[in-house]
Amino acid sequence: MGRLLRAQIGLVAALPVLLWAYAWWLERRNERLELSALRDPEQVATVDGLALHYLDAGEGPPVLLLHGMGGSLANFPRTIALLAQDHRVVAVDLAGFGLSDRPRDADLTPQGQARLVRALMERLGIERADVIGHSLGGAIALHLAARYPEAVGRLVLVSSAVPGRLIPWFLRPVWYPPVVRTIVALCLHCGPAREWMWRAGVWSADVLTPELRQAMRLPSLIRGTTEAITRVGLALAREERLDLARIGQPVLLLWGAEDRWVDLRSARRLLRALPNARLEVIPRARHMVLEERPDEAHAAIVSFLSSAQPGDTPAGSAAGQAVS
Repeated sequence: MGRLLRAQIGLVAALPVLLWAYAWWLERRNERLELSALRDPEQVATVDGLALHYLDAGEGPPVLLLHGMGGSLANFPRTIALLAQDHRVVAVDLAGFGLSDRPRDADLTPQGQARLVRALMERLGIERADVIGHSLGGAIALHLAARYPEAVGRLVLVSSAVPGRLIPWFLRPVWYPPVVRTIVALCLHCGPAREWMWRAGVWSADVLTPELRQAMRLPSLIRGTTEAITRVGLALAREERLDLARIGQPVLLLWGAEDRWVDLRSARRLLRALPNARLEVIPRARHMVLEERPDEAHAAIVSFLSSAQPGDTPAGSAAGQAVS
């Protein structure tokens, strides 16, 4: 074996270790902010021993907004502002994300997150709500509807992950802690990787304003974020099986026509599996369709939430008043 070939083999063998070391360095270089210094105590509720951060805006029928993997409620400023015109909007930072606690021993599976969301609803005096879930938040919304049907009116699944298919097929053979943690750290803190990921989520980079970039970036700078998101990622492998055919709530599937992260095949799979679902596709939009096309998305959501459907029991206005 030639010297050059041996060197090439050694480099290939060392590459995973070098990537892991680089990710470790990125994590420690960037994650220096303390969570307690960033969040308003008035926007935090303690649920099962965890402090969950949320935004409660507007008055009217209650609507929960659940973000996706690696996201936070800060991803949806336009959506929240539009919905709050005639709804009580409760946007939640899921456990491990945003300005919520980064727990070491909590159940961070989709069904575990659904239990925490339900407990938060009770804490805020919300008996029943319509639920909007984006990406992973869509899968959590489905678990919430299946486990607590009395608490969920209608579902809006936006570019939703499909339960049972939360881990990309090409990553399943290597879905182990060091690999997942390296991927998370690179996506959060390696500038080119983060920029590629953000740009792949939008049709036009114009939506990525400096304000939105800063809001999306801030939670990743909090100490323990990579570790927390790694736990969430690993917990996806422990998702409970979900029978979508038993979810009887009206469902709107809202998709960007050019979504690269969760494409229309996933939308059609959900459309076939859910007995009371319909699909609406917004052109010239990708994964961040809510912020890319806020007016079109808002019109579709409000039309769906206000329309009468057989057997429908919408979220009551009495439960939708803000809690002091």
